[in-house]
Amino acid sequence: MRPAFAMPTLALAAALALSACAPAPRLARNETLVVVTHEPPPVVEEVEPAGRPGWVWAHGYWRWNGHDYESVGGHWERDRPGYHYVHPFWENRKGKWVLHAGVWVKN
Repeated sequence: MRPAFAMPTLALAAALALSACAPAPRLARNETLVVVTHEPPPVVEEVEPAGRPGWVWAHGYWRWNGHDYESVGGHWERDRPGYHYVHPFWENRKGKWVLHAGVWVKN
């Protein structure tokens, strides 16, 4: 490596190494780091199937694909005794939309 390029290269390597040590943003356990500036469409329309013993139906929701919202169909989750299921939802925080993923919460 030529000396003229050694210092910028070392500086870049040091900056990258230090950025890897930066703390990740703190998120709620069911929060996904998705920030969208326009409101998601209304609730995904789907026919909820008849109940199944030992299972919970997780409602469909709108996922952000980087350019637009796309619907995600519902699915079955195995029941967890002592917990209840919180369905995915979008929250408006000062004009920014944040996705909360579906999660099991202890009763």
